[in-house]
Amino acid sequence: MGAGPIRVVVVDDHVFYREGLKSFLSADEGILVVGEADDGPTALDVLSTASPDVMLLDLNISGMAGPEICARAIAEHPGLRVIMLTTSDAREDLFAAVRAGAVGYLLKEGPPDELGEAVRRVAAGDSLIHPRIAGSLLAEFAALSRPAPVDPWSVLTEREIEVLTLVAAGLRNKEIGERLYISEFTVKNHVRSILEKLELSSRVEAAAWAMRTGLVPIAHAEDA
Repeated sequence: MGAGPIRVVVVDDHVFYREGLKSFLSADEGILVVGEADDGPTALDVLSTASPDVMLLDLNISGMAGPEICARAIAEHPGLRVIMLTTSDAREDLFAAVRAGAVGYLLKEGPPDELGEAVRRVAAGDSLIHPRIAGSLLAEFAALSRPAPVDPWSVLTEREIEVLTLVAAGLRNKEIGERLYISEFTVKNHVRSILEKLELSSRVEAAAWAMRTGLVPIAHAEDA
């Protein structure tokens, strides 16, 4: 980055949130908002004319998926640093953003002053993930390091294995129920039983267990 202010483009289809971001960032003397967009195609056009250092990008923007915008933007502007902004703390969304080239993943619920600091950090070459999501990832890595039974069928029932496979694929309880033609309440009971039998504390750890045993291929789980 040059000696001048950090050039930023804000991409979000919620006008009030976008205007709030622009207002807050513009008050920072070290940051210059040079463009904005409310959809993917417009964002790519703005990048070509605004030449930003950092793009703040809504994960679930209309017109084009956030990760797709991110990947195309970086391909066309290799020096661009992208911070993904989202309300989702789902690991599959984080993985999609990272694969697309994002160097930041922040939840919109965070205080505004964090964004200014985040812009400065990624402009300086750092990467950052919201602490709550980072904690979830650490729990997953911890689960991956623990030994797992060789044969899942010796621990879980056939139905529990079906449920666990879908949990590892990133489906929510309601979606699992629809897939297996059982109620959401029944799915919750199966998940509770799975965690108790495997002595785990979260769905993330259960998904990691499924990957370690080979019940669910890691690539398949991340792409779900």
